[in-house]
Amino acid sequence: MSNPSSPATSTAGEQHDQDQADEAALQRLQAPDEHAAAGIIPSDEAKLSPPRCEWEFRLVATVPSPALAGASDAIGSVDFDHTGRHLATGGIARKIRIYRVAEPSSPAGCICVPAKLSSVRWRPGGGDAAVEAAVAHVGCGDYDGVVTEYDVERGVPVWERDEHEGRRVWALDYAGGGAAMVASGSDDRTAHVWDPRAPAGAAGWATARAGGAVLCLEFDPAGGPQLAVGSADRRAVVYDVRALGRGAVASMNGHGRAVTYVRWAAPEPAPARRVVTSAADSTHRLWALQAAAEAPAREVRSYSGHVSGRSFVGMGVWRGAGLIASGSESGHVFVYDLRWSKPIWVHPFAADAATFVSAVAWRQGGDNDGEDGQLVAGGSDGVLKLFTCHRRLSSDVGDDDDDVAAC
Repeated sequence: MSNPSSPATSTAGEQHDQDQADEAALQRLQAPDEHAAAGIIPSDEAKLSPPRCEWEFRLVATVPSPALAGASDAIGSVDFDHTGRHLATGGIARKIRIYRVAEPSSPAGCICVPAKLSSVRWRPGGGDAAVEAAVAHVGCGDYDGVVTEYDVERGVPVWERDEHEGRRVWALDYAGGGAAMVASGSDDRTAHVWDPRAPAGAAGWATARAGGAVLCLEFDPAGGPQLAVGSADRRAVVYDVRALGRGAVASMNGHGRAVTYVRWAAPEPAPARRVVTSAADSTHRLWALQAAAEAPAREVRSYSGHVSGRSFVGMGVWRGAGLIASGSESGHVFVYDLRWSKPIWVHPFAADAATFVSAVAWRQGGDNDGEDGQLVAGGSDGVLKLFTCHRRLSSDVGDDDDDVAAC
């Protein structure tokens, strides 16, 4: 794989200005104790959440923070494993906590790590379930710029990479489809794609450069060679990892602030692929990728209602059902249907006005994907909440439910 071309040359003054702009954008996002006091909390949730939604949500578990009283325990990332039976969380407490979804009242395991964590991700499965249960691995990116994968059962590192020059790693993802690829995005304005089986020092085999800190990324979950990347320069792009050095094959321009999350929506036959982005401008956006190479993506819809201006609040897409979940600085969990611009469900997370929802994740797959789902949300106070949802029968929704489509 070829290396990317160097970014356009800039003067020292221009580079300094860009560095200051990046730093200002990130300062608004990275400190969980700097809650956005100006966030607007919905005073009437019925106006945001239609009374006859086709989905029914139920809170099934509230898991208190295991941290000692007074300790900061903000959750920065949460992820279901591919079986949907386990959760992993990471945050500023320097711990990866493992929970059993069937009994989440307390952690089933805990791995102490050397730095605060910005992202955790289970390594994808694909083989015999009994074998995978014995060798479950979790990857994480930390504030010291290090990417590490841990053996969950033994609690020890499997491999470690430090290729971001000590700059914070914001995002981490594994390629699906059996490909041995890992991607990481960092404050150093790069996204690395590498083979973790290679020896340390030889793993950084492809690099993409952005105009700002790389805050989010995700491989195509359908197993294709695409990698979506979002950065502090307000842009999101898609790369073909087979030719990363040739630049982006699609671009998504339209957000007014840093792009904090990027997720692939339900896979569709090319060229009708779709991507959802989230930014610190309090919007999520749905994009349709074009058939022509290097063509700008077409914005399909913008979603608003949640508050995101200073903090990472989490965003995830349940691809089987076409639902977006997000946190909010208002202290609520929001769910949007890809078809409509306003939320279909809003849930107050905490009574404390200083608490915001900092991470969310859907369980993907399962025997009833598209009909029954699980959603987990983590707060800046270290609390986890687990929800289940199922699609109501059409007779339960009502024939006059036109206001759902119009919301």
